[in-house]
Amino acid sequence: MLILTRRPGEALVMETQSGDLIKVVVIENSGAQVRLGVIANREVAVDREEIYLRKKAGKEVSRG
Repeated sequence: MLILTRRPGEALVMETQSGDLIKVVVIENSGAQVRLGVIANREVAVDREEIYLRKKAGKEVSRG
């Protein structure tokens, strides 16, 4: 796991194998919560982890 320290207004950038860029910007840090903004092509699915896991579990169930 890569651990980074960022301040509000700072970002990190990731590049997919197809060359698409995903930029995650720290919007606000308030106590125990951090607000993030994600900039990515519409083709890139962006979900909170719990939503992603729920979607994945639903697909596995529907496959039978």
